[in-house]
Amino acid sequence: MSAHRKNLNPRPLLSVEETALLLGETRSTLYRAVKAGTLPLPVFHIGSRIRIPRLAVENLIAGKDPGPTAPPTPPG
Repeated sequence: MSAHRKNLNPRPLLSVEETALLLGETRSTLYRAVKAGTLPLPVFHIGSRIRIPRLAVENLIAGKDPGPTAPPTPPG
């Protein structure tokens, strides 16, 4: 995939490292906030990885509501 195409369609989920870079925080600060449940962003645990929605990060930076801080619980 070319770099141009990649820029037009950014990945919807970010790593903790990528989120920290966008927010101007350290990676360890974000990991502590995730562990404490105080990160004001939705957090998804996929296997052993932590992912944060890009749109929520962009909304937080823009001063908008980043959305729910936890994914809805599936029924059943």
